[in-house]
Amino acid sequence: MNELINSSIIKMTSIEIAELVGSRPDNVKISIERLAKSGVIQLPALQVFEKINNLGLRRSVEAYVFEGEQGKRDSIIVVAQLSPEFTARLVDRWRELEETAVNIPQNATRSVAPCC
Repeated sequence: MNELINSSIIKMTSIEIAELVGSRPDNVKISIERLAKSGVIQLPALQVFEKINNLGLRRSVEAYVFEGEQGKRDSIIVVAQLSPEFTARLVDRWRELEETAVNIPQNATRSVAPCC
């Protein structure tokens, strides 16, 4: 049951933000750190992910992970700082994530409910 609860937490990484706004991931990380240092946002957790590069090789990358309402707020601020014209894209992406999170528990509940 905890897995269902944990899987409904919506998250967005600094890598995903970089892709949305067309910036380099390292520049996004620098902006996040600068905004956190100045107290505008809270510094999100840094996690290591495996990505497959253009050669098909796995490599580890670090990314900040925004989650929950605070993460949503802070990621919007980061995007507004990086690229104001892409703020709407970010808001739309959060909506997609929220809709997916809402639909997952409903579907999971239906699949484990007794049939009779």
